[in-house]
Amino acid sequence: MRFGKFSFRPGLWPTLATLALLPVLVGLGTWQLQRADWKQGLVDANADRAGLPETSLQALLPVTATDQYRPVAVTGHYDLEHQLLLDNRTWQGHPGYEVLTPLQPAAGGAAVLVNRGWVPAHPDRSILPEVPGSADEVHIRATVKLPPEKIFRLSDIEESQTGWPRVVQQPEMAQLEKLLGYPLLPVLLLLDKDAEHGFVRDWKPVYGVTPDKHRAYAMQWFTLALVLVLIYVGVNTKRVGNNLLDEQ
Repeated sequence: MRFGKFSFRPGLWPTLATLALLPVLVGLGTWQLQRADWKQGLVDANADRAGLPETSLQALLPVTATDQYRPVAVTGHYDLEHQLLLDNRTWQGHPGYEVLTPLQPAAGGAAVLVNRGWVPAHPDRSILPEVPGSADEVHIRATVKLPPEKIFRLSDIEESQTGWPRVVQQPEMAQLEKLLGYPLLPVLLLLDKDAEHGFVRDWKPVYGVTPDKHRAYAMQWFTLALVLVLIYVGVNTKRVGNNLLDEQ
């Protein structure tokens, strides 16, 4: 195939390789765009729920995935004698813990774990931070968060600990119920930033890969597909001298 001073003659192996790779690259880019749309829908849905009027925790029971990030209120008493320190939590690059305090609702029923925020870790890991709170009845405002599904298993190190507060990596609700001696709702409450008796609270939804990053990944795959086409055209195109006759 002749184009002015250039002749395009696709070779067999370059053509087969391009035909094999091009759909894969385009497919990966399309898949990333679909993931971006799905993740954006999740972000928007969570933002919408976060903007709903505050309701009582009891009114949401049983809590489902559609209640994630809903603002709620609950009245009860903190169990300050049995608190948990979630390990390996950082804030602005500093190591520390997140404080989980069981709250016994005044209305009765299962207790709920309230994440009261981040506290710094002592350089000596054997020294645990002080995590004071109110012994009086409290009325808290918080945000609903469901615990991750694929975690919550106490390690041998955690199980060998004695005393309180107890350091955990990813506490399993069933294990914690045995540890505490009373039932827990399968939900966490993120204490409101302005609520009393809390620590550092900089709550941000965790989505892993953000929609924008998915779109960036898609652009990378589409760019690779374009580069592949340009390379294919380049390696199969030759410049033809002016003194040559038409191709035989």
